[in-house]
Amino acid sequence: MLWISIVILGINWPIMKQALLHVTPFWMVALRYCLSVPVIAVFVIVARHRLPKFERRDLRVILGVALLQFVAQMGLVTLALQWVPASTASILIYTTPVWLVLIDRILCRQQVSPRRLWPTLASATGCVLVLLGAGQVGDVGPLLLILLAALFWSSSMKLIATHNWMGDVRDALFWQFLVAGVISLPIAFWMEGGMKFHSLSFAGLGLLAFVGPVATGLGFGLMVAVGRTLPVSQIALFSTLSPVIGFVSSALLLGDPLNLMIVVGAGTLLLALVWGALSSKSSA
Repeated sequence: MLWISIVILGINWPIMKQALLHVTPFWMVALRYCLSVPVIAVFVIVARHRLPKFERRDLRVILGVALLQFVAQMGLVTLALQWVPASTASILIYTTPVWLVLIDRILCRQQVSPRRLWPTLASATGCVLVLLGAGQVGDVGPLLLILLAALFWSSSMKLIATHNWMGDVRDALFWQFLVAGVISLPIAFWMEGGMKFHSLSFAGLGLLAFVGPVATGLGFGLMVAVGRTLPVSQIALFSTLSPVIGFVSSALLLGDPLNLMIVVGAGTLLLALVWGALSSKSSA
């Protein structure tokens, strides 16, 4: 199931880019969560033989993840994808190791071990190379939106890492998607006006169905389900394949413009992710 989730989430990058030709960015964010809520509900019903249950003691992390990761991070990424090649975005969003080190060092006043610092420096180097290379094929502003989105994602990761779950994580994912959808809908109305469903073609509906129920609902649902059976370090290691699939599939399916600096930077970032995952596995 982990492999299916990784492949789905990787291929989702070029699909999102194509879907933006049919659906405006903020409406796509809102609809992907609204359409995914029933999928997660089915996950819970099948696995737990009951409806999703709300655990009040998990409220802080449910709201935090919904706002930081699902609304802010995904909103910025989808907005930036209008200008940034999907291959470049799929790599830059995985600069989370850099942000996590900065959060720990600056905000939490924690010491960073060399075992963690060196992969982070490699990740930062790859990020700089991708930015310098992508500057020739994209605007600087949208590239910075991707990096800001990675910061929000990293903050969500930090929040999850410091929380002891009281309820089932699958229940929490249901409520996170529901909160994200409820918040994203008025944002979409405010930013882009009413959604023109009648103007959607069959191609647009198909792409939206993949981005929503398949990639968001099924992809995240499988990842959460597997997360209960495998060590975190092993999941982190396998998850490094997702940006690889996103990068390669975007280049092949969309013909994204690439140059040597982008390829070298992407390779450096991906190696840093694997290095970091292996380091955390060996220290676990």
